[in-house]
Amino acid sequence: MPPATSVTERDEIYRVSCSWEHLMSHKPVMVQETLTYLLHDNSQSILDATVGCGGHTMAILKADPSVRVLGIDRDAQALRDAQRMLKAFATRIRLVETNFVDVGKVLSEWGRVDGILADLGVSSLQLDTSSRGFSYSKDGPLDMKMSPEGRTARMLLQETQHSDLAQILRQYGEVSGATRIARSIRRAVERNNMRTTRDLAIAIDSALPGVATPALLSKVFQAVRIAVNDELRNITEFLERVFTYVNQNARIVIISYHSLEDRLIKDFFRRESKDCLCPTAVPVCTCDHSARLEVLTRRVVKPSVEEITRNTRARSARLRAARVLG
Repeated sequence: MPPATSVTERDEIYRVSCSWEHLMSHKPVMVQETLTYLLHDNSQSILDATVGCGGHTMAILKADPSVRVLGIDRDAQALRDAQRMLKAFATRIRLVETNFVDVGKVLSEWGRVDGILADLGVSSLQLDTSSRGFSYSKDGPLDMKMSPEGRTARMLLQETQHSDLAQILRQYGEVSGATRIARSIRRAVERNNMRTTRDLAIAIDSALPGVATPALLSKVFQAVRIAVNDELRNITEFLERVFTYVNQNARIVIISYHSLEDRLIKDFFRRESKDCLCPTAVPVCTCDHSARLEVLTRRVVKPSVEEITRNTRARSARLRAARVLG
């Protein structure tokens, strides 16, 4: 087995900083829709649970001069970029490096909030930084971590047998031909040919009679990234704890980018907007569940055609929103 990426190399990956021009060109998705659902008359404190480079937070601070924002992210580089972006609003923000699953520790000092925004997925700046290893279109080390800690995508592929890897591809990427692709990846690992994103793309190609489509490459890379960062479990845990973070009448706005995330959010909103969760065959309610949410988006909200034209990466974004009841 080839040696894992050294600590020095991993640290260097997270010291890469985007140019100021690149940072300023970053486009947060569905900004107006987010503000419409997130802010209300009593908004005083907002949690941006995935602040990234600060695009949504900047829009929030500009839209309401009385609002403070607590911005968290597990990506240290993103927080450094956000600090630069939001310098003019320094008295109204606090930025903290942490996973949103652990935000309760930060909120114990900050206090409950009147709104939560979570923009899930990978930012365009992460995708465009080849040393982060998120994109099949840019050759770089097989990293894919949202933060410096934990195992890399390369380590995951080295340590996972083909049957488990095939399950990851099916479950997290809904990949057709997952078993065949997993075997090809494992062969490359065993030949010591699995070090970079290009190596992974070649292994996917090798499993097919023709060339892998961008859609297939995207699904495989998505599945590996989700497994590396344990993304779906983190979302589930965050949603389960969300009511301990918010004041009455708070708004929750979540933007997702693939069906697995969206399904988790949709099911959570639907469940928590019901007064009874008992099976329909049960004649009398025994669950004692009371509705805690009012769903504000009867249907999922998608970007406009105009926004997708300006920013093609917004095309897969899906927004859902809800209001916290008493």
